[in-house]
Amino acid sequence: MTKKGQIVEIPASSPIYSRELPGFHSKKDELIWKSQKKEYSLFDGFLVGEHHGVENFKIGQRKGINVGGKKEPLYVIWIDEKENRLFVGAGVSHPGIITDVIRLGENLELDDISFSKGELENGIDLEVSTQVSEDKIPAKLYGFDNSFFLEFENKVSVIIEEHPFDIIYQNRIIKSY
Repeated sequence: MTKKGQIVEIPASSPIYSRELPGFHSKKDELIWKSQKKEYSLFDGFLVGEHHGVENFKIGQRKGINVGGKKEPLYVIWIDEKENRLFVGAGVSHPGIITDVIRLGENLELDDISFSKGELENGIDLEVSTQVSEDKIPAKLYGFDNSFFLEFENKVSVIIEEHPFDIIYQNRIIKSY
């Protein structure tokens, strides 16, 4: 059974997005900080509607939000299952829908290739191919201990994480997600 919940719009001008970058002691600390998912509350924005169940939505989704009267389309930027709330932002370039770092998780196993600890800590130039973009996206792969990150040359949509993508090194797919 679906339960109605609130839809909260977070303005692009929200102070959440103007946090000052702290001084980082290492590249690892910087990547961890940049890859943290933002969490929103009802008080960060304003109510714009209601939904019929958070299970019907994904991050980056535009269709089905059913809130009209906006200059730009709304995109789901966060889902709070516990409070049964959708958080949305207006426009494809809303800061809640873009990132320059994605955390890949731990113990990344690459197809038929291995990199030294030093190479991973300094970053390995590669490309990402996804259904979200027609072009290959330049990025760097970093690895520290068992944590791995992709840092993109330019900001990308967080939608990339919701779709299959390939990591390409020297014109060869080394990992598919």
